[in-house]
Amino acid sequence: MPKDQIDGVVKALYAAADRLDWEHLPANNRTAQYDDWVTDPEIGGVLTRYMSIENARSWIKDGPMKEYGRARLGAGRYARFGTSVGPTAEQLVQHALGSDAAVVDNSQGVKPFHCLAKIDGATTYVVWDAAKNLRHLVWATINHLASNPSHEGCIVILETLDHPVTRGERAHHKRIAERCSIAIKYYRVAARQSKGGDQT
Repeated sequence: MPKDQIDGVVKALYAAADRLDWEHLPANNRTAQYDDWVTDPEIGGVLTRYMSIENARSWIKDGPMKEYGRARLGAGRYARFGTSVGPTAEQLVQHALGSDAAVVDNSQGVKPFHCLAKIDGATTYVVWDAAKNLRHLVWATINHLASNPSHEGCIVILETLDHPVTRGERAHHKRIAERCSIAIKYYRVAARQSKGGDQT
C-alpha cells in the first residue's frame, strides 16, 4: 500500500477520532465505529483496494487506533498525525517536582511515558498518562523502584477540561499512591490543541 495513501487514511481516522472524543468513547460504540470506518470511502474504501474487509478492520484497530493515544502525546510511529501537543517531559517534571527539577539526558521513554528527573541531588522516576492507565503507571513505577531503591517515584495523571478526574477518583488514587510510597500529581491539558496546561 503506497505511503501517501496510508498517510491519507491515518489522517482521516484521527480527524474522525478527534470529533468522536475517542478516548472516552464506550467500548460498544468503538466496535460499531470500526465497522463504519471500513465502509467509509476515505478509509475502508482505500484499504480494501489492497486487502480484505476483515483485514482492513484489523489494520485500523491494531495499527493507527492502537497508537492513537500515544500519537496525541507526540509519540509512536503515527505521532505526526496527532492533533494534540501534549505536555513535554520538562513541563511535567517541573510541575511535579518544582521549577529547579531537570530531566536526565536520554532517560525518556514510552509504554508508559516516563523519564528520570534530578532535583537537589535526588533522582525521581516520573511517569505520566491518563487516569484510565493508572494501574500501568503504578506497576511501572514499582518495577523501577524495585531495581533502583535509592530513587523516588512520581505519577502524573493527565486530565482534560472536558474530562477532569473527580474528587472521589483523586481520593482513591491518593490511597493507592500512599500505599505504594509514590507521589501523585495532576496535570490538566486545557484543550485538545493547546500546548500548555493547568496544573493541580
